[in-house]
Order: sequence, then C-alpha cells, then structure tokens
Amino acid sequence: MSQFHENISEELLARYLAETATEEEKNIVDNWRAVSLENEQELAAYRFIWMHTASIPRKVEVNTDLAWNKVKKKMDQGAAVIPPLSAEPRRIDFDQRPAKKKLPVTIWAAAVVALLVMAFSWFFMQQKQSDSLTVATTNNTREQLLPDGTKVFLNYNSAITYPENFNGDLRTVSLKGEAFFDVTPDKEHPFVIDANGTEIRVLGTSFNVKAYEKAPVRVDVATGKVQVSKASKKVELVKGESAEVSSDTIKSLKANMNVMGYRTLVFDFTATDLNEVISTIRDGYHVDVRLTNEQIAQCRLTIKFEKEPLDATLAVIAETLNLDLRKEGAVYWLDGDGCQ
Repeated sequence: MSQFHENISEELLARYLAETATEEEKNIVDNWRAVSLENEQELAAYRFIWMHTASIPRKVEVNTDLAWNKVKKKMDQGAAVIPPLSAEPRRIDFDQRPAKKKLPVTIWAAAVVALLVMAFSWFFMQQKQSDSLTVATTNNTREQLLPDGTKVFLNYNSAITYPENFNGDLRTVSLKGEAFFDVTPDKEHPFVIDANGTEIRVLGTSFNVKAYEKAPVRVDVATGKVQVSKASKKVELVKGESAEVSSDTIKSLKANMNVMGYRTLVFDFTATDLNEVISTIRDGYHVDVRLTNEQIAQCRLTIKFEKEPLDATLAVIAETLNLDLRKEGAVYWLDGDGCQ
C-alpha cells in the first residue's frame, strides 16, 4: 500500500468508499484508479478491507455528554484539566519519514484471498461459457451430431445448446424450439434435456420434443423409454406415447408420428378432419395452406404420404375430396362445397 499512499491519501479514499466525497474528490479517485491495473487492484483490496473492518462490532460506546460533565466538574473544583509541564524539558526526536500505517497480516491475507477467488470465479465462468456450443436455425432445418454421437434434427426457429464435451454423470443439453433426438445409449450417463423448464431424461432412445415459447411442451416417443418431469410431477413414456406439459400439469396422450413430418416427410392420416390434415401439412412442409370455408374443414381423409413433393401432396388431397386447388402468391388455397 506504500505506492498507493504516495499518490492518493487514505482520508480521501475513505470518503470515496463511504460515499461522502465531493464530486471533485470522486473524479480524483476515478482518474487515479484508471491510470493502471495496479491502482485498480489496490482499490479493490482497500475496498475489501473497508467493508470487513466496517462490519466489526464496536464494544466501546462514546458518550460525549458524560465526558464533558466530568471535565466541567473538575473545573468547578479548581482541578487542573491540563497537567502542568515538567520542570525539566525533554528532547523529542521526530522521524522525518512519512508514517506508514501497517495493517494486520490477516486482513492483507483475506484481501489477497478475496481477489484470487474473484479472479478464478471470473475465469471459470468464462471458461464454462466458452465450452458451450449453440446451434440454431431460422427458416431451415438442420441435423447436428453431438459429442457422444447423439443425432439431433432441428426444426425451423430452434436452437440447442450443449457442452463441447460431455463430462460428469449426465449428458445435459438445452432446447428452444423443436427437435428430434436419436440418443446414443449410455446407461451410466443419462441424457437430459432442459426444454423451457421441463426435464426430459433418457438412456438411449428416439423421440420428438416441441418446446416453443408460450406453448405447452410436447414429447412424442418413437422408440425406447422417456421420463418427462416438471416440478414435482413426473411421467414415463414408451414407444407410441406422448405427453403435453403445461405450467402445472402433465397430460398423457397417444403419440402422433405426424408431428415428426418436418424430419421424415411421412404423413399417415386415418379418418382425420381436413382441418387437422392441413395443419399438419403446413407444419411439416413449412408452407401456408388455407381452406376457403368451414364446410370442407370437417371432411375426413384416410391416406398416407411418404416423402412426396408438396404440390403432389396437395393435388392428391384435392382430387380425393373433389376440391379445387389454386395458388395465390405464396399461399395455397383449397376450395369446394363440402363433403357428402
């Protein structure tokens, strides 16, 4: 601290830390701390000492009124308040060097430890952030291979965050949006997905997760077993089962393989309302398809499409239900009088 005090006084620093300094004094300290990293470190150490010494309880209470009454009483009694000078003058040698106020070694050690803790915490935080990778899509799909061999197929407007290497007991990733997972089996290291606060835990299986904001999280299982949990609620799903998770409930459903159509382009409908068919086609092909009236929305359709082009798929639907198909700009329209 010796170099510290050659540039700035301890009194000024105390006022700065106590927030009683004037604007001019604050500028002096701010300019001084900006000169070098060493000055910044000195200030940090002094702030640590200041905060801890300020918290030490004072056992001695100062009573100025009591002290003044005692002095006044002595004055009234004629007693000397200030002791007389000694008859023999004494010689006092003054040390011309500026006094250096030494602080206990334990306080300095605590300050150093605090600085080291802050430095290492910052380093590890940055290291942790740098080890995380994020893959995102906008108007496209993408398949991503994770470090353990797990395959992830991202739908439009989705993102997955995962570590550069899976270390520890769990293989943890975070999902925003929708993705199909084909997880590499590893019984010793469960695969865990954080999907908008819902946890999906598996050992090795394939399933679809839809976790867009402001909508329930949905999990549809293609193979194996999946555990879905949120807060204190939990459910286990197997092939052909599904779950929809809201803020306070987990609802079990029958899996709908058509929700994976954005990846497979396979759609299988059995006596399905046209309104639902069109909604599924819209999500699977990422296209705007609309019906002109409510009458045809109730038409039922039983059909299967496997990797068919969009135009062919819509043309077959129109021909099957005796509807007219037209395209206006980027919008496909299905029109007709309804079903008999």
